[in-house]
Amino acid sequence: MQLVTSKLTTHPVFLNNLTHHLDLVIPCCNPPEGWVMQMVTDYWELQEMMPETDIQLILVNDGSIRNVTNAHFRQLQEGIPGVRIINHPVNRGKGYAVRLGVAIATGDYQVCTDFDFPFGVKAVKQAFEQLLHGSDVVAGIRGEQYVKLLPRKRKVITMVNRLMNRYLLHLPVADAQAGLKGFNDKGRREFLSTRINGFLYDSEFVHRAGKNKSLKIRTIPIMCRPGICFSEFKSKVLLREFINFIGIFMVS
Repeated sequence: MQLVTSKLTTHPVFLNNLTHHLDLVIPCCNPPEGWVMQMVTDYWELQEMMPETDIQLILVNDGSIRNVTNAHFRQLQEGIPGVRIINHPVNRGKGYAVRLGVAIATGDYQVCTDFDFPFGVKAVKQAFEQLLHGSDVVAGIRGEQYVKLLPRKRKVITMVNRLMNRYLLHLPVADAQAGLKGFNDKGRREFLSTRINGFLYDSEFVHRAGKNKSLKIRTIPIMCRPGICFSEFKSKVLLREFINFIGIFMVS
């Protein structure tokens, strides 16, 4: 594993009255071409929405085999001040990658989302605001708009997963797999206690957080941004995640 450090940069003038610090943790695996410029654009759109907040972007490359090179890292460093990059050579899974990023975070608050900001940057701002208002854990909830956009196979998987989360795990959040999560230091400790490396790390985290009665959990409604692309789940991945679900269920 390689930690790619960023060169010293100067913050723009509008960041000279910072009062809050947010770590934005983003896992990345085999992104499409042009992802760096889109990420830079999204970062600055978010930063302009939150002028009093120092946003530290932490990117974790989870063993990408295409469209992620040292040239991409340099381009990202030139576009985003102080970006931290973890370049992990082996694909271990989304949960593993997000934990790596959260583990090196130094701010009081962390928000995790996907590299393409599938719910837009405003959702990140809304999650952060909930944390500032006293929530320990914030989870995005996708509504019917999201389900209608899904390919048929993904739609079935999503509906089954939600039913299992609700009736078997009794999760405090109806949609645990949205990907957008935020937490303060109390929530962060619970997040770093998760063990699942695959996609169901979200459900494991929400399950653990729900059992911790000292944590204040809030949800925010989120919608997909236009043009979002949905990945396909292979049978091997589905089997692995089903085994992970059984693991969560057995300790519930």
